[in-house]
Amino acid sequence: MGRPAPELPAPEIPTPEIPASAGGQTRAQPVVELLTALAMTAGRGPVARAIISEAQLTAADRAADIGCGPGTAVRQAARRGVPVTGIDPSSVALRLARLLTRTGADANIRWMRGSAERLPLPDGSATVLWSVSSVHHWADQPAGLAEVRRVLAPGGRVLLAERLIRPGTRGHTAHGFTRAQAEDLARALTSAGFAAVRSKILTAGRRTMVVVRADQADPAQVNRVQADPAQAS
Repeated sequence: MGRPAPELPAPEIPTPEIPASAGGQTRAQPVVELLTALAMTAGRGPVARAIISEAQLTAADRAADIGCGPGTAVRQAARRGVPVTGIDPSSVALRLARLLTRTGADANIRWMRGSAERLPLPDGSATVLWSVSSVHHWADQPAGLAEVRRVLAPGGRVLLAERLIRPGTRGHTAHGFTRAQAEDLARALTSAGFAAVRSKILTAGRRTMVVVRADQADPAQVNRVQADPAQAS
């Protein structure tokens, strides 16, 4: 068996202020996206392994990673023999993900461009979905959760993981969720019709993550909750 793709170290580089072109896109936007994707590879191995372990994947699963970035968790899942789709809005990040995936190791992997609010997958096509350090970037969280429900097969599960941060954190270190934000996400999942919503704090390498997990609810249960929200508690 060959060696796994290396975790590329990347220095923390502040995002420069770049003037926009006439079309509204910055001329150097691909460069900024590449630097961001490279930065995402640093230290992500332990986090990816921890999330994949929490997902409890089996050979019967069909998985997808929402906001996969350079694809570290996608490759971890594929090594377990699970068909997995890596989804990201950045074409630059997806190109890097392909470059970091060894030839011959991608038989179980698809890379697709898309956002949480418009997942490029058919209804009920995945048994497990996860998102690592991506939910805080979602432009429309309710729409993203609705898409997760649409794509999840009956009995499927979703894991939404964010770096645990302290209230009042600013700058780059504010990318993540406080405990209160994680609780808000859990309530949003319940309101969206998911079942067995629970959260967990775990340590992966040097990072402390909060993972909010939920199961695809039976449609009849969803209808009862929508008719009587008190049943969600």
